Amino acid sequence: MKSYLKFLSRNKLYTAIEAVGLAVSLAFVIIIGSYTWQQYAVTRENPDGERVYVPGLPSFPSLTYGFPDVITDIPEIEAVSRMCVVVNHPKIHGEQVKAHSAGVEPAFFEICPQFRFVEGNADVLSAISSVILSESFAKKNNLVVGNDIEINGNSYVVGAILEDLKGTVIEPYDLFLNAAIYKDYWQPFDNYGSTVTLIKVHPGTDRNVLYDKLEAVCKEVYPNIYGRSFFEQLVLSRYDELFFKETNGVFRHGDKDTLRILMLVGLLLLISAILNYINLSVALTGKRAKEMAVRQLSGASKISITGKYIVESIAFTAVCFAAGLLLAEAFCPAMNRLLNDPDIPIRVVWSPGYVMAYIVIILLVGALCGIFPAMMASRYKPVEVMKGGYRRKSKMVFSKVFIVLQNALAVILIALAITMEAQMRKTQTRPMHCDIADKFFMLSYSYDDVTPLRDMLEALPCVKRVGKCTGVPGMITMGQYSTTRDGQDILFKHLRMDSTAFAMLRFEILEDYGAPLYNSVWFSDESFAACGFDEDYHDVGDLARRTKGCEQTAGVFKAFPTNPANIGSEDYAIISLMKPEDIMANGWVIETTGDRKEAEKQILNAYDTFVKEHEDSGNNHFWVDENIAEAWKPARNNMRLVEIFMLLSIIIALLGLVAMSTYYADEKSRDIAVRKVFGGTVDSETRRTIREYMALVGIACVIGIPIAVYAAQEYLKDFIYRLEGYWWIFVLAVLLTGLIAFVSVIWQTLKAAKTNPAVELKKE
Repeated sequence: MKSYLKFLSRNKLYTAIEAVGLAVSLAFVIIIGSYTWQQYAVTRENPDGERVYVPGLPSFPSLTYGFPDVITDIPEIEAVSRMCVVVNHPKIHGEQVKAHSAGVEPAFFEICPQFRFVEGNADVLSAISSVILSESFAKKNNLVVGNDIEINGNSYVVGAILEDLKGTVIEPYDLFLNAAIYKDYWQPFDNYGSTVTLIKVHPGTDRNVLYDKLEAVCKEVYPNIYGRSFFEQLVLSRYDELFFKETNGVFRHGDKDTLRILMLVGLLLLISAILNYINLSVALTGKRAKEMAVRQLSGASKISITGKYIVESIAFTAVCFAAGLLLAEAFCPAMNRLLNDPDIPIRVVWSPGYVMAYIVIILLVGALCGIFPAMMASRYKPVEVMKGGYRRKSKMVFSKVFIVLQNALAVILIALAITMEAQMRKTQTRPMHCDIADKFFMLSYSYDDVTPLRDMLEALPCVKRVGKCTGVPGMITMGQYSTTRDGQDILFKHLRMDSTAFAMLRFEILEDYGAPLYNSVWFSDESFAACGFDEDYHDVGDLARRTKGCEQTAGVFKAFPTNPANIGSEDYAIISLMKPEDIMANGWVIETTGDRKEAEKQILNAYDTFVKEHEDSGNNHFWVDENIAEAWKPARNNMRLVEIFMLLSIIIALLGLVAMSTYYADEKSRDIAVRKVFGGTVDSETRRTIREYMALVGIACVIGIPIAVYAAQEYLKDFIYRLEGYWWIFVLAVLLTGLIAFVSVIWQTLKAAKTNPAVELKKE
């Protein structure tokens, strides 16, 4: 080991590149590995997770309120509970507070035993007037068991306190009520999506058998809708599968695609660092060849020489891993700020399981890094090495291969990084085709007459006008199924609004058919085409029954983004123009003037004044453009996270290129010296060496560009508003890689070309 340390100290540039590259890459491998493991740990939170199922619609893991009641006779079912999510903001000590609430039954806590009680138990929900609070919500509002709270004018007693739901599949609710209070809210077999059904089955239950029996019930209780439109088939999700499914509201959602990308980039980081280590170790094998030859002549076997290389490599990797752990600890806060799920943060853990994993990584990476240089060193006979035969026979074949691989990797990574950044900028400039500037949206959950609230809003000096609506671009909660001209089912994203709201959003009108102001339907150009309509035929038909009297097509507007995140698929939008009194939801779009902060303050003060005299369960409010920007934030953060890892991979690859180009020029120094003896000049030898090196770079580009093109296409395919004509990215990637390669090799080549041939040849 002493000779190894001495060798490292004599080759500081190579050692620094190996150490920095390996330490940084291992730091982010630790971060990505920890995050991946901790995400998948959520799926294992429920000890009975493999026996718990949630039946639901294809688009949402829920059904109707009455479904749990009609499946209790299925013999495979051990327990069943419904879960209803309705907005309820209670009054505590006379003040209304926000609370994330759900209605469940006592069996819910039997099905989900991972939720532990600080005080009391699930049986308190047998009384319809009892509630269960989360520990943090109770502390925040100074509540204990036995206290009273008021919800929608009714009094409830705090019956139990539950530990906070952190890092769980179930959303972190503040307040649980008895689900029976929602019985009269919905029809038992209508209002799809209102109720989640959790089923716990007996051990050994066959999933397919359970599915068939549940499907038979669906066919019986949903005869008119099962098998078509939004209920094309029953979807049966197991509890440990829910976290990585596209769900909304009730269950937390882990982004499996992002995890895959991060794991892939982390693997690239590690591969790049390992390649650097192997490249430089192989390149430096010649510098240690005589040392190893002496050891063999002194009686050391090839196996012991190989073992020495591997042990040295493992020791070097262990030091780099220790540095990587420290770097991972330092980088975790920054990484967590970019994550979209802060309730499940990245943590560097020191539990026995993690420590064992760390040791395994050190051994595997160290052995992988050491085995190849060891094989190279043991190829040649000691006598040949002592005579200088090693250098003549090696001919830099392996170094050339590694130079090509490193440059190909650099091209691929640079192209992908530029593609991601260009796509992000493209998304941020996505046209809305409507006016959302200075528009404030507020949705009130009051069952009282809200006319006084509208009057107060219209009287504010910062308000230009107020329109009533069920939503705005970027926030459409209602869906509407209908049929196309040829009888196919179609799902619309449906907005209902009065003429004021429609006018202030200034949609880009393409066709106006002169329909009456109210009770008419506007189609986006995409939904209009999907229905099979044209200028001569645009009969609302079956849709009229579902839009409460909106029986005429008013016209066509340019489609605005219904999916502001820009990833996935776009929905078809329609807008029903209705009288304010016919719009059931109390949503308001408010056009403001002046300072935004002051306008928001005045609007919310008006709402607080209204709440003091009227029953209200709270409100949802936001600036429309900011809400859309917020919807893009998760995708943007994921992209930034991947870009960071990409940039690190590129830096590590480029560090390797600098070192390899230096080695390449160093190895060419003898050939340059010989040619100079026979008449070569500094210029001719510099050009020759650079030409040979850049030829390797050209081969790397030929290999890397097709891979980069494929990877970019795969990345871009999920975007709705995507980058077009991006051929320039690959040209730029080639130019950048070539420039870096040229700069990294020319200074060392010039140094070798200017060296006195006599001095260089004496080294031989």
